[in-house]
Amino acid sequence: MNFYFLLEDEKSFLKVLPQWLEYMDFGYSRVADIQEVKENNYILQSGHGVTQLVTKVLFDTLDTILLNPGKIDKLVIILDAEELESVERKQKVNEQIREYWNIEKIDFHIEVLVCNHCFETWLLGCCGLYPKERVNEKSDFYQYYMDYNIEESDPEEMKPPEGNGDTIAKYHFHYLHELLRYNKIRYSKNRPQNVATEKYFRGIVDRIVNTEHLKSFKNFYDFVSRIKRK
Repeated sequence: MNFYFLLEDEKSFLKVLPQWLEYMDFGYSRVADIQEVKENNYILQSGHGVTQLVTKVLFDTLDTILLNPGKIDKLVIILDAEELESVERKQKVNEQIREYWNIEKIDFHIEVLVCNHCFETWLLGCCGLYPKERVNEKSDFYQYYMDYNIEESDPEEMKPPEGNGDTIAKYHFHYLHELLRYNKIRYSKNRPQNVATEKYFRGIVDRIVNTEHLKSFKNFYDFVSRIKRK
């Protein structure tokens, strides 16, 4: 089996996903290009944002796979819901594929996974991040601390407070950034290594094991668990 992962993200998740796959004992080796694919390989490519992914990059990827028959068994598309519902985002991608290609000509399986709402939403699900002690009012994290308890409540359900002005995805990023900074953990989209550790990943897995939270991460986790080499 060979896999082609097409990610909307071009920075943080693109760098973190190979580590997550390793922690999950995925069992397939990454190669740089479809020409290098032999057996039990996977490719990882960025879609350069949702607009590019659901148009040019997606179409180019389908063309590449079809021009190399027998190389790829499964195309896995992972993108953010952002302001949309996950079902609606997935529906839009499937519609784009049907409009561009006669689905009967595609001899590989396509799986669309949607992160609700963004990669940082999943990162907010790591158990133990939310402070147990009351946060000082002078802290940059204080406004986020008072707005939403991401330990007790599902991060996927968190919306910006009224009058904030951020999109949901931006608010989740800002919340995470200040939360990690409060915990003396550095994080940026270009340097996500501190959230790429196995300990951090296991903290997110603990959330889906012990609660009904992060359903979109659970969909991703269950999917990888099903396809990994036994």
